[in-house]
Amino acid sequence: MPEETTLLERQIYAAPHEPGCYLFKDARGKVLYVGKAISLANRVPAYLRPDADGRAHIPFLMRKATTVEFIVVNNEKEALVLENNLIKRFRPRYNIVLASDDRTFVSVRIDMRHDYPRATIVHKYKHDGATYIGPYSSASKLYKTLEVLKRVFPLRLCSDHVMANRSRPCVYHEIGVCKAPCVKDMISKEAYADILKGFIHVLNGQDASVVKLLEGQMNQAAADLKYERAAELRDKMLAVQETTMRQRTQVGQTKAVHRDVHGIYREADRLGIATLMYRDGKLEESATREFTSLLPDDEILSQFLKQYYDRATFVPDEVVVPIQLEGMDALASWISDRAERRVQVLFPQRGERAKQAEMANVNARHAQKVRAETEDRNKQLLAALQEAAGLERTPVRMECFDISHGGGKDTVASSVCFIDGEPAKSQYRKYKIKTHDRNDDFASMEEVLRRRLKRGMQEDNLPDLIVIDGGTGQLNRVQAVFDEMNVVGIDLISLAKSRDKKRPGWETAWGEDVERTNERIFLPGRDEPVTLDQRSPALFLLMRIRDEAHRFAITFHRQLKGKSTIKSSLDAIPGVGPKKKKALIRKFGSPRGVKLALQHELAQVEGITPKLAEAIFTHFESDRAELIARDTAKREKAAARAAERESRD
Repeated sequence: MPEETTLLERQIYAAPHEPGCYLFKDARGKVLYVGKAISLANRVPAYLRPDADGRAHIPFLMRKATTVEFIVVNNEKEALVLENNLIKRFRPRYNIVLASDDRTFVSVRIDMRHDYPRATIVHKYKHDGATYIGPYSSASKLYKTLEVLKRVFPLRLCSDHVMANRSRPCVYHEIGVCKAPCVKDMISKEAYADILKGFIHVLNGQDASVVKLLEGQMNQAAADLKYERAAELRDKMLAVQETTMRQRTQVGQTKAVHRDVHGIYREADRLGIATLMYRDGKLEESATREFTSLLPDDEILSQFLKQYYDRATFVPDEVVVPIQLEGMDALASWISDRAERRVQVLFPQRGERAKQAEMANVNARHAQKVRAETEDRNKQLLAALQEAAGLERTPVRMECFDISHGGGKDTVASSVCFIDGEPAKSQYRKYKIKTHDRNDDFASMEEVLRRRLKRGMQEDNLPDLIVIDGGTGQLNRVQAVFDEMNVVGIDLISLAKSRDKKRPGWETAWGEDVERTNERIFLPGRDEPVTLDQRSPALFLLMRIRDEAHRFAITFHRQLKGKSTIKSSLDAIPGVGPKKKKALIRKFGSPRGVKLALQHELAQVEGITPKLAEAIFTHFESDRAELIARDTAKREKAAARAAERESRD
């Protein structure tokens, strides 16, 4: 060891020879990077020799790191598990972290052990003995597909509990979308099994009869000049096609397996990972994720796989990777533990798997190209917005604020964030207005901006542009906040919606004539608004962020309003306090759910005794009857409309 060494160097030279994890930290104790090694003493000293190691991120890491901490474990597999947990816990800057809002997939679950199975859409794959078909990337298309299939294959739609307590067919049987297995002798188990078999064949893409049926109905509707009906049938046909007519590339020669194939492509510090999902030998879905990192490809892919399969709803039999990874055996063992069965991690050199890995690489490269083109287009759009609105800075990070309330009650505000012209939903924020008359939108906006700017100054996280929904009134109040807090370097604008305006002296036989005003941009210190070309992409971007803030605020207001409604109703019931109110909402999800809950279901909530459950059930008796009557009326109308459509067809 050299005579003059820093604390970090002394800690590195003292690294143990056992397997484990190491955590580099900065002067404030913040974790910068987490790594693992079979032998810590052999691996960690390489960080003092960045030229020999060759990893581009090391010089940046070592400039900020002041200490390193070691955690010793028994073997490489334990080190892998610990590394994954530490990355999730500390979210280090120089590791990659799989975003929590990554796309989720849905599947169709069918419990074949039931005499009359039903098909449900689920987000989680469980080892519960049921059959799962999927996954599918588009939940909306899958719902549309099942909506079509239930008319061709009338499987039961009710839950096991409802089915066990029915004595006569429901409205779904009357409109022909259920064979009513709840009623004895309505349909045999064998006949029901035949219907289920046809349903599964279509969903697996083994039967195109439903698509052909829809296509025929669409063509007939078009020939009859019923274009709206034809468009509706076209949309249904496309949804069924996208869901069921998947590629049929067979995996291997003798056995169709579940397999995930991962591909990777890098350009400088930008890296994309594409995943192709083969189920029963067919390519069913694909997904691409992108990262910005100087870590080597093998390290990024290894970290990605650990995080990906730690949260995966379904783990396949094989995981194919395009490059050799360190510790593949330990990774395979860990994934196998997660799946509760043997899973292989393979790096193929030739054959079908190697071709699929190359296909995944091509998908990753294509996604990078599309991403680059989108970014270039967005940069041009932001530059155009800067010029058109006379902004001092290019609005890379934009935040828009909006207020929502109902007559001064449940007043809330929203903040949405766009980065590089795209929504950054992890940066969205909700606010409850606290400090003034909540029917004053100007004061509400002033409060919210003061809170946002104060936090941004403390965290050194301020946007380039703040957009306010409104006119000069809102803008002036916020500008006063800027002046009071000495905020500089942030552009501020307000966007006023277009509206109908009467044109004086213009009258027609149908009454007064009106014109639609343009969307207007108000700037501090300018009396006249800026009016962009109403077809301008820059204006559409501002309208998009304004409308997103409005949607987010309205949604939050409705949530609070619903909770306050049920709380005020529950306040009248002796024995129901704040904790029990919260438990009821958490259990049933909404005020409607509490009102419709059965007495024995209420009694299952933590803190709710059978006597109190009876009181709650009785209290909402009239509300429950009203909701049931309303739902029944809706179903009857829907059934009548469906019957009318079928009779026309």
